[in-house]
Amino acid sequence: MSSRKFILKEFNQSAATYVGRSGEVWFQEGTTAIRFGDDVTPGGIALSGGSGGTAGPTTVCPPGVNTVVYSASSTTVRTIRLTAQAVGYETGVVDFPDTHSAEVIAVKNLRTGLGEASVYGVTYTSVASLVTFDAQIAGGVLKIVAQPTSLVNSVTVDSIAIEIQE
Repeated sequence: MSSRKFILKEFNQSAATYVGRSGEVWFQEGTTAIRFGDDVTPGGIALSGGSGGTAGPTTVCPPGVNTVVYSASSTTVRTIRLTAQAVGYETGVVDFPDTHSAEVIAVKNLRTGLGEASVYGVTYTSVASLVTFDAQIAGGVLKIVAQPTSLVNSVTVDSIAIEIQE
């Protein structure tokens, strides 16, 4: 049987600036970013490329409106990779809801102050796309927005994302 060592401590320093001992793992309460110490790097090395997989809230997107479906956890996040699933009805369809899935890479453009997005891997069960995705910046925070293509039907969007900070 192998042994395990558990260390519990609290410190009054941001997890993003703390220099951990080599092999030490920590996180800051209220976040999902797990960090790994190397005796040198302030904030340690982020595991899973940033914050790991962070689930966004289930969001109802009304027609004709850009609705935020995912917001970065802080203003220091420059890149988001998001897998999104939208469920809803095409205009005139009422029998079974369709599913629309896509990958979104969003980046913060520091030169223009705008969000830039690339949407790929778009796959859907409907005849036409159910939703469009884009990026925007609000209050310095990178956000991903969705808008139904139907002018009368809402879609529900669920997502999971990986964030990469400065």
